[in-house]
Amino acid sequence: MIAVVDTSALLRLFIPDGPVPDGLDDLLKSAWRAEAVLMAPELMIAEAAHVLHKKKAARLLSPSEFKGLLNDILELPIRLYGHRDLLRLSSDIAHRHHLTIYDSLFLALAEIHRAPLFTADDKLGRAAHQMGLTLEK
Repeated sequence: MIAVVDTSALLRLFIPDGPVPDGLDDLLKSAWRAEAVLMAPELMIAEAAHVLHKKKAARLLSPSEFKGLLNDILELPIRLYGHRDLLRLSSDIAHRHHLTIYDSLFLALAEIHRAPLFTADDKLGRAAHQMGLTLEK
């Protein structure tokens, strides 16, 4: 299986502030065994680090917890894709679905690969559904 994971879904694996999208745990285990492929735009790493940084600044994470979680995320078996090749499609998707370019990068990657999208973001999920992409929530 090939799938795209967005930042909101990924972070649920590390910060339990809501449900983990169905099947994401199993898919990640399969990716570790090289039986599945998880993909994301490179932006996901920066977004995840930003969320962790905000939680550290709010003293919800200690500096060592921040570093540990960031290291864990950087070690995940996720293929990261540069933005350059996604931007034209991403900007079209952003315009059609009233999304940020950032969010539409995940949809562009999913559309190019005809891959399901794992997300915990309702607006992104609605856009994926409208585009006919399989949505995992």
